[in-house]
Amino acid sequence: MKTEITFYGGTHTIGGVVMSVVYGKERVLLEIGTAYNPATDIYDGTVLKRNERYLFDELTLGRVPRVNGLYSKKDLKEYPLTSCEDVDLHTSIFITHMHLDHMSCMGLVGDNVDVYLSEPAQRLEAALETVGQGVHTLRSVGYKVLDPNKEYKIGDITIKPFLLNAKSYQDYSFYVTTPDLKLHYTGDLMMHGDYKQQVIDEMNYVKAQRPDVLVCECTTFMDSTMNMMYGKPDAEVVGDVELPEGMLSKEMVDEELYKKLETLNGLCVFNYYEREMSDVVVFNEMARKSGRCVAYEPETAYLIWKFFDKPVNVYVPDYDEYGQAWYEELVSNNPVITKEDIWKNPKGYLIQTTYKHSMELFDLPSTDASYLHSGGTPIGAYDPAYKNMQRIIEAAGFTHINFFMNNYFTHAYPPQVKYYCDEIDAKVLIPTHGNNPERLLPKSGVQLIPKLGVAYVFDGEKLVEA
Repeated sequence: MKTEITFYGGTHTIGGVVMSVVYGKERVLLEIGTAYNPATDIYDGTVLKRNERYLFDELTLGRVPRVNGLYSKKDLKEYPLTSCEDVDLHTSIFITHMHLDHMSCMGLVGDNVDVYLSEPAQRLEAALETVGQGVHTLRSVGYKVLDPNKEYKIGDITIKPFLLNAKSYQDYSFYVTTPDLKLHYTGDLMMHGDYKQQVIDEMNYVKAQRPDVLVCECTTFMDSTMNMMYGKPDAEVVGDVELPEGMLSKEMVDEELYKKLETLNGLCVFNYYEREMSDVVVFNEMARKSGRCVAYEPETAYLIWKFFDKPVNVYVPDYDEYGQAWYEELVSNNPVITKEDIWKNPKGYLIQTTYKHSMELFDLPSTDASYLHSGGTPIGAYDPAYKNMQRIIEAAGFTHINFFMNNYFTHAYPPQVKYYCDEIDAKVLIPTHGNNPERLLPKSGVQLIPKLGVAYVFDGEKLVEA
């Protein structure tokens, strides 16, 4: 009997890694998300999602992983996949963190599939579902808790989780062993800021195990980051653990943002990725130090309130979508900041805004006003909505200040990724989670960019098709 590894997504895309490890009658899936590409999003606000045939539609469009034995018969309808009830194989799914490109499909799998998710991540998902922003869910059972202090035995497959950042909802990587294979999966790799020492400790542990296979993300090897760092996309990358010259860490970006905030004389609104609970701590502290009152839109405020169990200031946009029970609970238990409050003292406020509520800018004081763009969608020009956002910001009289992808990236920079891979020096390197995996080269082993849907086994030196 041999371990079989199969990839169903994530080999030439940003995110969407779905990797299967099978030994005997047990299967472990590492991640269950979908690739991030807003330019090809079918559900653009005009096309509506169907109810009973949602999974069928998603499979037909190729928007969810086409994997046998994963989905319930009642949800598959007539789609030609074998249901989870009709296979002699038990499946467990392990999720590294709460970014949608890693977990967006976790609610679609059948009830007899076990899904492991950290307790803070489960708390966040529950709040997201309450405000209508959770994953589309067809299963009727909950998730199993992923404990960073526990190794998981799934038949003859062992999963050792590494907690790489205890802040926010937690981020993990997974070291996987079977009787004939040792494999490490990085999830999203970050090697600056709070992550650095934990990742180095994890790297040294994995290195000492002499793994057969390293599955490493290579997001920053894409054209834009390579051009930003080297001036050309095909530059040779030499491994180096340190922050590259001219590039910024998360802490440096936060410091730059705070310095900018202190110089601004009008209202500041900010757009960030609402799932990042650790960023809430940053913005709250910036507001405190700069003497501003920070307030969040109702959906975001609800997430923060339920996650931290502390009061949060709420700013309510002029829309008809509020009135649900969760909203009434929120505004009954937390302070509400009004437009009148803001107009009386614009410099005294830092207000969170999302793209969907951009029109709200027209009712806010625009004199010396700034729009701080800090990782919120739409992120960049590759998203068709980005120009619309800029158009609205300009029409509202706000200055657009971008704090993303300007000498900064949230993933490890190319030389740091290369250093990590060179130090571990696995026999097989599989670059994933990137548009240009061919650019991440191994030190002494072999590189494999696997074919999707094809099972591979390890022959002692390399992975070969089963």
